[in-house]
Parts: sequence; structure tokens; C-alpha cells
Amino acid sequence: MLSLPLIYACTSSQQDENLQKIPIKSIKERVNSNSTLIQSLEASGIISFDSPDNSGTGDIEIKIKKPDSVYVKIGGPFGISIATALITRQDFIYYNVQENKVITGPSSELNIGAILRIKVTFDELINSFTGSFHFKDESLDSTDAQCENSMYVLQINDAMGIEKYFIEPAKFTIQKYNMLDKDNKSKIEVGYSNYSAEQSNGKEINFPNKIVIKNPEKQQAVYLDYDSKDINNPEISITMKIPKSAKIIKWE
Repeated sequence: MLSLPLIYACTSSQQDENLQKIPIKSIKERVNSNSTLIQSLEASGIISFDSPDNSGTGDIEIKIKKPDSVYVKIGGPFGISIATALITRQDFIYYNVQENKVITGPSSELNIGAILRIKVTFDELINSFTGSFHFKDESLDSTDAQCENSMYVLQINDAMGIEKYFIEPAKFTIQKYNMLDKDNKSKIEVGYSNYSAEQSNGKEINFPNKIVIKNPEKQQAVYLDYDSKDINNPEISITMKIPKSAKIIKWE
């Protein structure tokens, strides 16, 4: 597949026509640079689930240490703890408080989808919660580029399907991520909005406070609104306590 050395302005609007032509490599480097600014995150907010099987809203606490640890605690009304999960790149521990049940197993896309109610890979989980993406060098030769709705669009094609990244041209933040299969059907859609400028180690980090993750095929959606966050706190600690009385179930 041929790679395109430049991102060209579209002709759909005057605003698109005024977008600067920038090498694909430069855009990827700017997005990667933004990604490296976030090494850890401790945040809380409101999370909502919606699917054909069930829906609901609760409080959420998230702790992330890149590149391999994600802790999630979801609470219900009146501060009642419902579930906690510690997910690493290799495996996970999920504790259902109400049933006093622990589930453990490998961190496959299927298993993550079962415990968090939306099917994503581990990397997609970290990227989705932090709004930070990292392009691999080997993807350069398989990228088509264009501009759409006043944003740069990077499209990466591989044997599994298509990944599309919609990038805001001023600060190079990801506004939308879309994964499609080989039949051009949308598998994952992630939208980012309500960005705020945060300071960490003397650098500005543009962080999305509203995140929407959708799996159109499964009719699943997760809506996340952060109301507090602490970025790159060196004191962040991720631990999970399981009562000895809990029933343990192992998944493959």
C-alpha cells in the first residue's frame, strides 16, 4: 500500500481549505508527544452504561499507571460500592462487592468486555480513559490522510480493518477515534470533548473531561464525565483488597 507524504486540505469548506499542509510524520509526532505527557492518572466522575441488556449510572474512580496498570472502582447510589477491577496487560482481578465474588483471568478483549460492559483491548482501554494515543512507526507506510470537518484525519489500514483518528489542528488532540472491520462496519467509536488545559511538570496537558465509548454492533455505550483528576502524581498507588470470604472464579 502506498503512503501519502502530506495531508492535503479538503475542499468541502473554506475552513478546511485553509488548513496547513503538514507531513503525516509530523502530525504523528505531535500526537505521540502529547501522549507521553500523561504517565499516570487518578480521576473520579460519573459513568453511565447503556446496552440492550441493562443500563445504569454510578460514580467511578480510575487509577492508571502507564504502560500496564488500570484500576477501576464503580459505586452506586448512596456511596454503595458495586465493583472494583484491577487490569494489567496480562491479567485482571474483578470483585463484585454485592455478590462477594472474585473473577480472575487473562486480559483478553472478550474478558475486558465482560467485566466493563464494552469490548475493548487493553491498549484501547488506556487510550480511551486518558485520551492519549501513540502511533507506531511501522504504521507510516499504511496511512492514508485527508482532512474532514476542519480536522486532520489519519487512516491506518491493516489486515484487521481500518483505524481512523480525527485530530484537532491547533493542539493536535484526538477528537474522535473509530475502528472499522474489513467490511467497513464500525466496531469501536470513541469521542473526546470538554478539553481543559492542565499543568504537569511545567508543561501544558490538554485533557478530555468527557469521553463516550461506543460499540455500535453490540449497541453498547459508556459515557464518562470526569469531575476531578490528578495527572502524573508520583505518589499514585494501585492496590486492591479482596476479602478472604469471597468466592473465586477463574476465566480462561
